[in-house]
Amino acid sequence: MTVEAEKYIHLTNLAVAAALQPDRWQMFLDELGQVLGTQVCTQLIGYDEQTKVAPLAYSSGYDPAILEIYETHYADKNPFAANFAKCAVGDVISTFQLCPPDKLRKTEFYADLLAPLEDITGGGGSMLAFDADRMFLIGGNMREKDRDRYEADWLQLCSHLAPVIRQSLEINRTISGLSFEKWAAEQHLLGSGTALFVVDPAMAIHYASSEAEALLASGTLVGDGFDRRLRFRSEKVQQEFSDFAHFQARGDHNIFKNWRLTGDDGRTWTCRTIGVRLADLDRTPFGIFMDKSISAILVALKRDVNSVSLQEQAQRLLGLSRAETDTVLKLADGLTPAEIAEGRKISVHTARNQVKSALAKTGCRRQSDLVRMVEQLRQQASWQS
Repeated sequence: MTVEAEKYIHLTNLAVAAALQPDRWQMFLDELGQVLGTQVCTQLIGYDEQTKVAPLAYSSGYDPAILEIYETHYADKNPFAANFAKCAVGDVISTFQLCPPDKLRKTEFYADLLAPLEDITGGGGSMLAFDADRMFLIGGNMREKDRDRYEADWLQLCSHLAPVIRQSLEINRTISGLSFEKWAAEQHLLGSGTALFVVDPAMAIHYASSEAEALLASGTLVGDGFDRRLRFRSEKVQQEFSDFAHFQARGDHNIFKNWRLTGDDGRTWTCRTIGVRLADLDRTPFGIFMDKSISAILVALKRDVNSVSLQEQAQRLLGLSRAETDTVLKLADGLTPAEIAEGRKISVHTARNQVKSALAKTGCRRQSDLVRMVEQLRQQASWQS
């Protein structure tokens, strides 16, 4: 494979990070599309009826206008999707295998979507999950003229990354499925700046994000000591967390609990914990546990941000209307236009138009760029609050 080892490791790390921070799937796809040395339009798509987070739809490299045409007219007329059912989990298949080029070029799908994007008929992808409840796949489209040079490497890369992506999606599903209503309602708190730990019932730390390591070093809310065990500075929270861990050790891995914490500077934090049993996962990206049947606990700590001040700041600095700001903030929280429309009691068409207008006003070409801009404002609001 022509992908350098360092780049492959970086992509793997991004996919692992997305397990606990789903907004990072966008960053993963952005960088995945550039790794071969030519542009590959990438997508991670699917649905999950069990957790009701369908559809999952992240993409990178596509013209937003083309995506809008797809969502409006071709979402149920995709000639590639017609053959997804023939793919087994783990299969890697090229676009030409999914739909022969002579047949593809006769479709309006090709004329309206693929041809305007420099004839992106090459590429392919890997089926990640496919059963009665869900379907997920990773894929990419490249220019026809790049097929001979890059397609084999792209398919091989999809094959190598598929197990890691599948694992991260399983963790996404675990988080969503165990307490979806509580967790997903405030999923934005798992965005950038969240300190994420994975600990065992004895509170030994097996994984800590960079934000978590920084929080440990500061000693503001938590510490670890020489034995690398997570300890809360609040004795009350420490005792409650210890009780939580004992329940988890007994196998009650569907429990979920929130705490509110206050740091030395008086700022408040939200702490979310949720139990996970590693045996439910294909393999763990969090290092080696003594026994894979052991229960684990995800701990997410994030400093609270005043939502009103963020709304006002985003509206003023980005030059958006209040309605556009509402939609953009929810988009940055990981909601789809359909979910935004349902929550705000507006039509999907209106939500999409507000996103399109926000893209134009901010000069962003892609939704991922707009989301990053909001995340920067969120961090500034967190710093100033």
